[in-house]
Amino acid sequence: MAGYTNQTLRSGWEFKQVGATEVPEWTCGFLPVAQFPTNVHLDLMAHDKIPDPFIGLNEYKVQWVGEQQWLYRTTFECPSVSGRKTILQFDGLDTFAIASLNGTKILEAENMHRIFRADITGTVEEGVNVLEILFDSAIIRGKQLMKETGFKPVGFTSSTDKSRLLVRKAQYHYAWNWGPELTTCGPWRPIHLEQYSARISDLHAKVEISVADKTSSISISAEVEGGKEGDIIKYALTGPDGASISTSSVKVTENKATDRFEVHDAKFWWPVGYGEQPLYTIDAHLIREGINIHQRSRKLGLRTVSLVQRPIVDQPGTSFFFEVNDVPIFSSGSNWCPADHFVPRVTPERYRTLLQMVVDGNQNMLRVWGGAIYEDDVFYDICDELGILVWNDFMFACGTYPADEDFRGRITEEVEDNIKRLRHHPSIVAWSGNNEDYLFAELFHTSYDINDPDPDNWLKTTFPARYIYEKMLPEICKKLIPDTPYHPGSPWGGKYFNDPTIGDTHMWEVWHHVSRPWQEYPKLGSRFISEFGISSLPHLDTIESFLIDSPPSERHPNSRTIDHHNKELQHERKMATYLVENFKYGFGLEEYIYITQLNQAEAMTCALRAWRREWKGTGKEYCGGSLIWQFNPTWQVTSKALVDYFNRPKMSYFTVKRDIAPISLGMERKEIKTPRSEFTRAFIDTETRILGWATNVTLKPVSYLLTIKAFELSTGKELFSQTKVQELGANITTELFDIELPRPCIVDEPVIMSTCLQTEQGTTIARCTNWPQPYRYINMPKPKLVIGIDGDRISARANVPVKGLAFYVKDVDAVSFDDNMLDLVPGDVQEIVARGLNGKAVTWRYYGME
Repeated sequence: MAGYTNQTLRSGWEFKQVGATEVPEWTCGFLPVAQFPTNVHLDLMAHDKIPDPFIGLNEYKVQWVGEQQWLYRTTFECPSVSGRKTILQFDGLDTFAIASLNGTKILEAENMHRIFRADITGTVEEGVNVLEILFDSAIIRGKQLMKETGFKPVGFTSSTDKSRLLVRKAQYHYAWNWGPELTTCGPWRPIHLEQYSARISDLHAKVEISVADKTSSISISAEVEGGKEGDIIKYALTGPDGASISTSSVKVTENKATDRFEVHDAKFWWPVGYGEQPLYTIDAHLIREGINIHQRSRKLGLRTVSLVQRPIVDQPGTSFFFEVNDVPIFSSGSNWCPADHFVPRVTPERYRTLLQMVVDGNQNMLRVWGGAIYEDDVFYDICDELGILVWNDFMFACGTYPADEDFRGRITEEVEDNIKRLRHHPSIVAWSGNNEDYLFAELFHTSYDINDPDPDNWLKTTFPARYIYEKMLPEICKKLIPDTPYHPGSPWGGKYFNDPTIGDTHMWEVWHHVSRPWQEYPKLGSRFISEFGISSLPHLDTIESFLIDSPPSERHPNSRTIDHHNKELQHERKMATYLVENFKYGFGLEEYIYITQLNQAEAMTCALRAWRREWKGTGKEYCGGSLIWQFNPTWQVTSKALVDYFNRPKMSYFTVKRDIAPISLGMERKEIKTPRSEFTRAFIDTETRILGWATNVTLKPVSYLLTIKAFELSTGKELFSQTKVQELGANITTELFDIELPRPCIVDEPVIMSTCLQTEQGTTIARCTNWPQPYRYINMPKPKLVIGIDGDRISARANVPVKGLAFYVKDVDAVSFDDNMLDLVPGDVQEIVARGLNGKAVTWRYYGME
């Protein structure tokens, strides 16, 4: 009896243009693809048919590609085996595609986010077969659909094309405020040839645990396609160490076989920083007449998760935080975008590099953003291994989508596909209905009525997709993943879309909207901030990579080419406002890069320290998490990302790493103004106080030596010093001190505050400085800076306080810094590790450096 076979069709692929719209006819015939899976831009670049659209202004030169039709084909041999079904599985087709086998149409697809299976049993031929896939233009088809349906979205961002709302394709392909407009097409994920008489079509495990008893109960279910009477599923459960835990044999009944395993002395899966990430393995073998004819396996993490939304003490609204294995978790992390605009060239190695940077940066959560893709399996596999929590949006972003019957049917198929593919991953702790669609529904004044409870009425409004987010998706999630939290949107909750007392918020009053100063971040917090950020330029070498064909005059921060690699609407005004408000600076490219990165780093520090301060313990979880927009971009661009396209960390990556460390410090400079009489405006006494706190998100109380110091800026003179033993409670913020700012010896001289936590052996656990704002008012002294280099270690000390000391090496990708962008105070020698330094020259820059 023949078993299941699976052949991935990787080789022999070629492509060509079909027809020509406003461009010359294609005369090259079929050309080999650059790789497989692939997309048309990668293949055209490989044959020098288009320039690299990431370089210079080339994006404009390749817009024609997205409005053409492209044909892909390959050949494969298929052995003939009687009694077996033959299937072609397409893991991803981008987007409007017609697949034909030997001239016969076998599939018509219109959803990039789905897996499609075509039964070719009666079409495939013994010997050589020709598979062709014709891809139509997503942009043209979308516009045709708009005309045919009369669809007119009420809420929409002007930076992308409206037709995208009708097309189930990665929305960022249509341009975003950090990405280019490059509407791709092609077979973007693998294609498989399967043959079988029966197969396990789905394998699912439901995990229950008892933390107190260290036990777990695992309910296993296998669905069988083509099952027969007498078929058996043999299950095997293997522990993280590879040892067998339990086995069983279950008869297949009505194409399903279920069982339950009990695990004693269970090893629980924890988020990074809270424990280990052991993974169990479930194997299922389909046995027919004593022969194993198909096998599937799943990796499992034994954990529970809940989204806790309950009343809190002394403040309105409810909490919003995650509990894993009954432990409250403060979520610190970022929003994740695809690692490349052209996803097929993102390798497993690149995923691992970026995700390891997430963990190394003390981040424990990523939000997979709804304008992108349901990520590749390897992304979630690595998150499982590393303990990264994943909040996954469904793929809707920034608009008022349709919700007609046909569209809803396609969404149901898409969502069920992806939930079944991904639901075994312990890293996925939440699904969200969309990104900012409720924001658009309210800001663009749709007929959305938050108080109308009737789903049928929702379909009649100009925000019909509410039906998808509040009825369809929760019903599907309840059926397929009842133990995983579902949240209707991000942001969502409360009396309006961005209510700071209920649900999550996107904090764009800084940078977008009214462009409030980032110093106001502390009072703009909420129960959970799932987006916020400030833009900065990427590394100099990253900028040079897209200036490679540009004249020297373009090597200026306001040049046309650098401007083109900043997709933010009105970015000139926004960047200028925040830089002018805070710093003195010049327009040399290196200095400008530095000052934008310092600005971003300072803003993130201001927000993160203040919001983590609101993690006050049981019943007082006033803020349960903050996720920076964004961790990574899709190309070389000025953006809010912490890491640039070439995986080069910006300086904010390091300051964020310190600010969200398991134990971190924060300080607030607070002015108290008291009029001397009831009506005076001239006679007002001002007292400046310094408030300090520490956040300990570990699960153990700790004790350290707390040192508080004050320094006169221009002289470095120590004005105040106090050291005491400080207890920090477990998984809570502890308020440390409230003192008056020491007076300087020189009138009006700035006073810099410094705190640190150290062990009795002198190891520094956390540091924090506090400076008067804005920095542009400060006359920075020239420090006597002493830099020491010993192997891969760099030490730094100074005689006066120094702001934002950043280290650089010429061969940027050969050296990995474990810390950077330091604040120095007299008497505190700081040391960082630069792996790979090996005698390479080191340069540095600090704020106010001439």
